[in-house]
Amino acid sequence: MKLVGILLLTGVAGATLAVGYAMYRSWLQLQERKWAFILKQDNNKALAALRITAFERLTVMLERITPQALVMRHNTGGLTAQSLQLDLVRAVREEFEHNVSLQIYVSPECWQRIIDAKEETAQLIKIAHTRLPAGHSALELSGEILRIEAEVGNPAIRAALHAIRVEMARHY
Repeated sequence: MKLVGILLLTGVAGATLAVGYAMYRSWLQLQERKWAFILKQDNNKALAALRITAFERLTVMLERITPQALVMRHNTGGLTAQSLQLDLVRAVREEFEHNVSLQIYVSPECWQRIIDAKEETAQLIKIAHTRLPAGHSALELSGEILRIEAEVGNPAIRAALHAIRVEMARHY
C-alpha cells in the first residue's frame, strides 16, 4: 500500500511538474514574441523615416534627369553638340550613381522602373545627337532633345515616378 501511495504521489508530482514546465515554456515564448514585436516596431519607425527620405531623393533624381531639366542645367554656350551630348549622358549616369544606394528602400520592380527611366533618358539624348549632322552646336542639340521629348513625352520617367508613389502609398 505504501508503494502504491508513493507511486501515486510521484505520478501526481510529475504531472504537476510537467504542466508547470509547459506553462512556463508557453509564457517564455509569449514574452519572446512580445520583445520581438517591440523591437520590430521600433525598427519600423526608424526605417520609415529613411524610406520616406529615399522616396524623396529618388523623386528629385528623376526630376533632375528629365531631358528638359538636363538641357536647362547643362546648355552652356560655345559647346559642340558632341560635347553637350557627352555632358548630358554623364550627368544622367552621375545622378543615378549618386543615388544607387537608395535601391534598398524600394521594391525590385520600382528600382527597375528607375533604371528604365535612366536608360531611356540617355537613349533620347543619343538619338537626338544622331539626328543632327556633324558639327552642329549645343544649342541645336538642345532644341532637338526638347523636340523629341515633346513628341514622345517621358513615359519611363512618369512610370518610375508612379511606381514610387504606389510604393509609398503601400507603406504609408
